[in-house]
Amino acid sequence: MLAAAALAIAAGGSTAVAQTATPAHKAGANSTALQVTEVEYRLMLSEAVVKAGPVSLEAIDAGMDPHDLRLRRGNVGAPFAVQTLSPGARWDGVVTLRPGIYHLWCSLPGHWKLGMHATLRVVR
Repeated sequence: MLAAAALAIAAGGSTAVAQTATPAHKAGANSTALQVTEVEYRLMLSEAVVKAGPVSLEAIDAGMDPHDLRLRRGNVGAPFAVQTLSPGARWDGVVTLRPGIYHLWCSLPGHWKLGMHATLRVVR
């Protein structure tokens, strides 16, 4: 099993991420689960609004092309990045989110223009 790696990014404040080699844990009293399914050319979020704090994030490439995922609070700072996934692949991790509006998108060339982006609201 791979050891967890902690990453921090600037997203109008810090967004801490712990990436694990095992599936994300189920949402408990102190966390929320969010699944992002990527297909040509859209992102489908399992929730439009999640609670601030630790969020179990699962990204699934359910399309026929590779896709990645970017997540950023507002429009400032470096986005959190999920590596490019092959069709049928998934990524699990835990992201700590502060209240605000987050933008999610696939950063592969042309995918944003084709509609592969979404908005997530994080509340207290």
